[in-house]
Amino acid sequence: MDLHLKNKVILVTGGSRGIGRAICEAFAAEGALVAFNYVNSQEKAEALSAYLQDKYGTKALNVKADMSKESEISAMITQVEQTLGAIDVLVNNAAVCPSGPITSYSTETWNETFAVNVTGMFIASREVVSRLLQQQKGGAIVNIASQAAFRGSTTGHLPYDSSKGAMVSFTIGLAREVSAKGIRVNAVAPGLVRTEMVAKTWEERKERYLQTIPIQRIAEPQEIADIVVFLASERAGYITGATVDASGGMMMR
Repeated sequence: MDLHLKNKVILVTGGSRGIGRAICEAFAAEGALVAFNYVNSQEKAEALSAYLQDKYGTKALNVKADMSKESEISAMITQVEQTLGAIDVLVNNAAVCPSGPITSYSTETWNETFAVNVTGMFIASREVVSRLLQQQKGGAIVNIASQAAFRGSTTGHLPYDSSKGAMVSFTIGLAREVSAKGIRVNAVAPGLVRTEMVAKTWEERKERYLQTIPIQRIAEPQEIADIVVFLASERAGYITGATVDASGGMMMR
C-alpha cells in the first residue's frame, strides 16, 4: 500500500531512542525526510541520522532542542524548514516520566513533566499549525499518548499519567479546530512497549503484566510506529480527533 509519504517532511520530537526512533525509521522507510530532536544523547542522534540516510537513501536531520523551552522549539522548527523544507507531519513523542507516590513529588517535578509533555506539545503544534495555515495546505499531527491516560499506572507515574490525559483532550480540541482546514490531529495510546523506559519494570513484573494483556506479550516499538505512520498518511484521511488503542487489549476501547 502506497502511503504517499515520499519526500514529505516529518518532525518527530524525542526521536533519538525508543518509540521515537522506531517512528523515525518507519517514516524513512516510506521515503520521507525525517527530522527529530534530542536533548543529551548527541552521539545516538548523529548515529541515527547517518543510519537513516545510509539505509533508506533519504535526508535525516537531528536538532538539539529542549522541549520545555519555547525558544528552542521555535528554533528547531525554523532549522527543519531551512534544511528540509516546510513541515507536513508533526509527531509529538517527547516525554519525561518521573516515578514515585504522590507524596514524593515536588511542585517543580510536576511542572517540569507538564512543561515537556503538554506545553512543549502545544508550542510545537501551534508553530506547525500556524505555518500550515499560512501555506494553505493540509497536514497531520500525531500525538503519542498512553493507556495510562485512561487507566493510570500501577507503578506510580501520576504526573506522566495526568499529562497524557491532557494530551488526549488536546488532540480532540485541536482536531475540532483545524480539521476543516485540512489538518488532521490524532493520537496513539500504547500499552507496554519494549523500550529502555520500561525494560526494568517489565522484567520485574512480567508475569503480573501478562495477566492484564489479552495478546499475552509486550509491544515492539515498530508496531507503534506503523500505526503512527498510517495515521499521518493520506490513507487515514477520514480519521481525526481519534485516540487509537494500541495496548494489546488492555483497554479494549
